[in-house]
Order: sequence, then C-alpha cells, then structure tokens
Amino acid sequence: MDVLLALDGSEPSLVAQGLVADLAWPPGTTVHLATAYEIPGDWATGTMDWLDDAEAATHRQLREVLQTSGDPLMKRGLQVENHVIRGRAPHALIDLASDIEADIIVMGSRGRGGLSSMLLGSVAVEVTSEAPCPVLVSRGSSVSRLLVATDGSASANAIAERLGEWGIFRGLTADAVAVSIPDSPAFESIVNLYTLGDKRLARKRQELGERYQADAEEMAERLSAVGIPSEAHLRAGDPARQILAAAREHASDLIVTGSRGLGTFEGLLLGSVARKVLTHADCSVLIVRTA
Repeated sequence: MDVLLALDGSEPSLVAQGLVADLAWPPGTTVHLATAYEIPGDWATGTMDWLDDAEAATHRQLREVLQTSGDPLMKRGLQVENHVIRGRAPHALIDLASDIEADIIVMGSRGRGGLSSMLLGSVAVEVTSEAPCPVLVSRGSSVSRLLVATDGSASANAIAERLGEWGIFRGLTADAVAVSIPDSPAFESIVNLYTLGDKRLARKRQELGERYQADAEEMAERLSAVGIPSEAHLRAGDPARQILAAAREHASDLIVTGSRGLGTFEGLLLGSVARKVLTHADCSVLIVRTA
C-alpha cells in the first residue's frame, strides 16, 4: 500500500503524521512524505546564481525536515520515501499522488503559511476535490470509532470495499448513517414536480424513508463483513448537519463519506455536502472516491 503524507511542519500536519504512525497499515506499506515549496516573485530579482543557491538551500532544509519526520514511522516498521517538490501545493500533491499511484493521501486541515506553506484550509479542500484517490484530512492522531455516511450511491457503496482492502480500521466500531429528506413545502413541491402532479406524498415519504433505512442497513452489513462491527441509523434533515450531529452524538473521531452522491433531488453526499462535512467537522474526515 502506498500512503502519501503531506507535511509542512505545522501543528495540523504533525497531527496527520501522528495518525499515520498510529494506524495499523498492511505489511509492506510505503509512506511517501511530501512537502512543496514555491519561489516567491520577489526572489526573481538579482542574479540567477543567487536564486539557484537560495532554492538549493530551501530544498536541502525541507529534505532534512522530512528525514527527521520519517524516523517515528520507520520505527513502526513502515518504509519511508521523501519527496520535496517545487510548485503550488495542491497541484504538487495531486501530481505526486498520480505518479506514485497512491492508495490514500493523508494531510492536516490547515498549514502554517510562508515559503513552505501547504495544507491551508483551501488547499485541503482543493486536494480532496481533485485527488485521484481517497483523502484523509486529520484532526486527531488516532481513530477509535467511525461514522460512515451513505446514500446508496456508487461512491458511498465503495466505502466498505475500500476499508476492507486496507484493513486499517478492522476491529473498530462504526455507525452507518443515512439521512432522509424532511417534510417541508419545498419537498412537497419537488415531489409534485417529480411525480408529474401525483399527490401521494405520504407514500413517497414512506418510500424514501424505507430506502434510506435500507441503505444504512446495507452499509452496516458490509462494514461488519469486513471486520468493522456496525449499527444502522436513519436521520432526517439537512444531510451535512445531520452527519455532523450524528458524529458528535456517537463520539466518532472519523467521518467517512463518498465524494459525490446520486445527483438528483434525492441525492445525499453531493460534492457540496461532502465539502461542508469536511470543512465543519470536529474530527477527522475520510473522503472515498470511486475510480
């Protein structure tokens, strides 16, 4: 397994490093430590030799930081490779993830700014939106309980299979949560339009509730089958708010969602919902992407 761990020396990136060290990765896992740097515009003044010397010094300093950061990971039996990349952080990380065929990117939620700036909140969102693989944004250095949000979409259905392949959460407990649309005038208008004026709203509400309950139960069964004992829960309301509320109520320290949902008025975990969860969660968030 290939893990891309983005570091910049900030406290959140050190939390991400601690989380990678804490998880039980499969034997033979390689952790690729990566940091990115940009050359500010005002560096371009003066001679090219001066610029080359400054960049070489920056590159050397960052490589030394990565070498030190890799020590606790190697003590856990993980193989470590270092990557110092010149370029804008989101693009550099996404390109590297593609080059090494990373199985997952792990990063902090925010960075420290300055020359070596990466992992700012906007960077985490950009990487999560465009990465070729799942992205784990850490807000804690360990995981003990998962909350898995599902809507029956392709990206949600990929979650259990991916977690089973990795095996890093095996033995932990999880809550599988689906969110049904609440009753509202907007809901009634949409259903009337969707059903071409059919007034059978009570039946439609029941069908939606049963469908989302089935989605939650199916996810719980899939997670349990890969060694993550799970219970199913159905909630109603705004999807992002309900997912965040459920995580707080169940004391979850990792929320797992798909990157996109069904894309219809019944959709849950649309890009906007996943982004809201990622932005406002108090705990770590894992966004699982389909191929």
